[in-house]
This record gives sequence, structure tokens and C-alpha cells, in this order.
Amino acid sequence: MTQERIQTRYPLGGPFASQSELKQAITRAIETHKQDFFPLLERLVDVGDTRVNLSQENPLRVLSIEIADNEAGGVAQLNYESNFAESCLIINEYDQHQTSLPFSLDGDVLVFDFELPIAWNFNN
Repeated sequence: MTQERIQTRYPLGGPFASQSELKQAITRAIETHKQDFFPLLERLVDVGDTRVNLSQENPLRVLSIEIADNEAGGVAQLNYESNFAESCLIINEYDQHQTSLPFSLDGDVLVFDFELPIAWNFNN
């Protein structure tokens, strides 16, 4: 089985006068393209139970951006929700999750390159 990857490049529209402006641009890029991160988040909440899913109401929010001292990259702290739905019992519970995603900066281009967790497979 080949490991699945997500590789994205988002132009940030620099140059930036401060690290604060750079962090805001990174946050906007992630939130604008949040659907690109859904395959990762869906795998992270996957516990092999079809009643547990990535929440579509509040699927992704940027908590913080940390930039490395050399400004060659950093880490994005993300928050997202999963929900457990049991229709016959009218149960709908939400759980909050956090993850850290490393990124690199290629000039004023934000680059993510990471492997997806292996999908659940009960046949093996």
C-alpha cells in the first residue's frame, strides 16, 4: 500500500512588513483552502466507526501560527470537531480536536507536504 500525501502551495501575496502580517496571511490561506485539509482531518477522526465523522458545521479553525526563527517554515495549530451520531437514539455528540501541521515557506508561498494516516482496514 502506498502512503497517501497532501502537497499544497498557496501564494501569500507578500512581502510582509512584520511577522504578525505573515501569520495573518498564513491563517487566511489555511482558512480559505480548508477543504484541502479535510482528507487529513477525516483520517484523524476515523476510529473505524461510521457513526463518527468530521463535523461539517465547524470543521477547521486556526488556533495559532508559529514561525521558525529563520522564517523558513513553522507550525500551524488547528482545531476541528468530530461528531458521533446515533440516529435511533437521537444522540449527537461533538468532540474538539487539535493537531499541529508543519509547513515551509518558499519565498512568499506557503507549502504543506505531509502524509495521511493509514485508513482503517478491518480485513487485514
